[in-house]
Amino acid sequence: MPDHRAAFGELTALLAGCVEGRGGLALVTGGLGSGKTELLQRFTDHAGEAGALVLSAGGAWSEQSLPAGVLDQLAHSSGLPPEVADRLAELIKPCVGQVPEHRSSARLLHELCAELLELSCRRPVVVSIDDVQFADCLSQRFLLQLRRRVSSARILLVLGKWDHSHPLSMRLHAEVDQRPTRRIWLGPLSESGIAALLAEHTDSATASRLAPLWLRWSGGNVMLVRAMIDDLATGHAADEEGLGPAAVGSVLAALHRWEPSITAVAQAMAVLGDDCSVDLVARLAAVTTEVARQLVAFLGTSGLVLDTRFRHPGARAAVLHSLSTDERSALHGRAAEVLYRRGDDATTVAAHLLALGRIDAEYAPWAVDVLRVAAEQALSADDVDAAIRCLELALAAATGSQHLDVSRMLVRALWRINPSASAAHLEPLRTAMWAGRLHGRDVVVLLWHALWTGDHTTVDRVLGVCRENPDLLDVQSAAELRIVCQFHGVGVGYAGGLAMVPSGSDPWAEAGRALGQFWTTKFDRRAVAAAEHVLKSSRPGEMAPEVVATALLVLVFAGDVGAAAHWCGRVIDEALKGGVRTWQAFFEVVRAHLTLRRGDPATAFRLAESALRLLPTQSWGVLIGYPAAVLLTALAELGETHLLEELLRLPVPEAMFDNVIGLFYLHARGHAQLARGRALAAISDFQHCGLKMEKWGSDLPLVAPWRLDLAEANIALGRHDAARDLVTEQLTRPKVGRRTRGIALRILAELSAPHDRIGLLRESVELLKASGDGQELAKARHRLDLLSHGGPVPADHSAPQDIPACSPHGSSGVSTLSDSERKVAELAATGHTNREISALLYITVSTVEQHLTRVYRKLGVKGRAELPRELGIPVDVYGTGA
Repeated sequence: MPDHRAAFGELTALLAGCVEGRGGLALVTGGLGSGKTELLQRFTDHAGEAGALVLSAGGAWSEQSLPAGVLDQLAHSSGLPPEVADRLAELIKPCVGQVPEHRSSARLLHELCAELLELSCRRPVVVSIDDVQFADCLSQRFLLQLRRRVSSARILLVLGKWDHSHPLSMRLHAEVDQRPTRRIWLGPLSESGIAALLAEHTDSATASRLAPLWLRWSGGNVMLVRAMIDDLATGHAADEEGLGPAAVGSVLAALHRWEPSITAVAQAMAVLGDDCSVDLVARLAAVTTEVARQLVAFLGTSGLVLDTRFRHPGARAAVLHSLSTDERSALHGRAAEVLYRRGDDATTVAAHLLALGRIDAEYAPWAVDVLRVAAEQALSADDVDAAIRCLELALAAATGSQHLDVSRMLVRALWRINPSASAAHLEPLRTAMWAGRLHGRDVVVLLWHALWTGDHTTVDRVLGVCRENPDLLDVQSAAELRIVCQFHGVGVGYAGGLAMVPSGSDPWAEAGRALGQFWTTKFDRRAVAAAEHVLKSSRPGEMAPEVVATALLVLVFAGDVGAAAHWCGRVIDEALKGGVRTWQAFFEVVRAHLTLRRGDPATAFRLAESALRLLPTQSWGVLIGYPAAVLLTALAELGETHLLEELLRLPVPEAMFDNVIGLFYLHARGHAQLARGRALAAISDFQHCGLKMEKWGSDLPLVAPWRLDLAEANIALGRHDAARDLVTEQLTRPKVGRRTRGIALRILAELSAPHDRIGLLRESVELLKASGDGQELAKARHRLDLLSHGGPVPADHSAPQDIPACSPHGSSGVSTLSDSERKVAELAATGHTNREISALLYITVSTVEQHLTRVYRKLGVKGRAELPRELGIPVDVYGTGA
């Protein structure tokens, strides 16, 4: 396998023999881009400089039917003396139009050979013909005649041909095989050969580093390597993904100078990509399998391809980009049909349909189903964007039941990344819903969209159809529907109710009831277990985010903000991994909310801002109030009152105030107004919040402790008696949890006599610490620190008259309890069993029993019945974190 230097040496040696009277024939072969043409040009230049008479020509596939075309090129070779050129042209002219096999043609060719022989007597003659396989028949007959005479003359015949048999040159090949011939094959460059070429243009270290990479990318193709060197010199070095402009040009030049079948095979391989096989290539290139096998092998010898794939993606891209739009579409369409007919995977077939960009009539019967299946596979693999592309293409050609199937899938896919974009595809779902033909999760999705946009009419109609057709919902879908409806106030804020929710003992039915009741005063500790089960079973994009948000808030309500934050982080990570931007954005706000509760308003602000960047504003629908509420509260806590004004002007949909998020927003906006010194505006927001909660029968301080909010606003107005009444009312309500009591005691301290304030604030701190609310804890601690260190003290107000017992724990035994013992004691005092305490605090039942034994001993009590009195907890109060 001689390299180019060795090949050039062989040719110059033959030239030396020719000068001495030993003519001959050299056959130079090589694949695409092997450097064959460059070698022949270099040799003929050398031969001319050495004094030889050089006649050069090149065959072309497009000119192989042109009679005497190669002969005419020989006669007009550059560098020929005019008289020689004229004489050769005169001899060749009569050949044009002659039938090659005619007797007169043989005579004319004989005279032409004789003329060359006569010329060789005066000086050596070199006849060089590149791509001889494309020479016309008459020119080939001339070469055969000349070949028989060169051995005894000073004529050197140098023929270049590609390393692949060609029907038009078979006779010439046979003749050459029968006579002495110097064969020179130009194979691909080795790694050392590439390094040697690189070393001529760069330093040795760079050459050594690049050589193995370039060998892998180019297969040693000489033309491509030289082009890559040119690109390297101009700052367009090749990398793993792409080739420079010179390299791209060399690939296309190598392919397009040969017969169209080579180009067609290369284009078929480029379109098929990794799905390549010789049979498929043949069908796309419209050649026989045998021809495709030969041409693929020929491309392999060039180094451009390996098996049936391009070595470098840049080479494949170059071929694809050389196709016109129509050509590329036609190939992808044929590829899709061929792959479908042989039963290939739907994703593979869909890739070609997507590249086609349309569904033609002949493909429609099967293409829609293929795209739908491919979308399902993409969603399972968390590739939402790919699923949407498949479904949007399918929708344009879908009819009948296919149209509904594709529409509902597209709505669910778009729901994951941009809820507002799915609105345009809801009509088929509505039509099916009114006809009672929509089932399960699709019903949840349709209702969710209506709730998200505040479309109360559609909500009521969907619920009505569900009541009339209870079989439309499976148990899980019905449970989710119940939670979503309660989150948005449906059944208490809207007409329609929730008569269709499940009532059996199915686990999902129980979870739906437990979590759904969270938004009412019927909160049950069993909701904590239900919340954890829901969180373990949820998967981003496959459940309404409000369901998971409710589960997280249940954990917060139970005082376990840490567990809620942990689960929230897991949800966000899974949403990010799956590309479910709707969930990612929504739960980024939940995380911001929890971060705010832990007392870090700066981070909460950053997280909420990040969430707003993930989804366009219109895609938040009525839930836009959630990030806005977190931002308002964070800014108020940070004292950034100058930024509050712009945020207060943010338009929010009126329908937002019909759900839980509206309550969060009113609470946050009210405190933002307070921070801006607008106490009356704050009172309006807090009163509005309270009216909504009372109307819904869902007076939960966790969402918005509106009475305490009003108390703070009244303090700002100097209305201390009104404020005291509001705090008293809140503390006398049933089921006041640690958080609410802690906030109330902090406000009460401002309304109490100086000697009572520190005690009230200390108990407030303890309660808020136990509830896990760092935000409110920081406020209480700040006030306690001011009083403890002689800071400014609020004005003296008369002590409240009707406030329930709420002084700090007076028993000396209570102060001896550890934090763990106190938590166990408080839960036991509020009626929880040892097993429930174990689940809530993540400790064993045995540990609970040990803690209680020590608590009884330290407090000097006989059992848990005496604990409420010793701990200062009213017997009708649940030990929740609200």
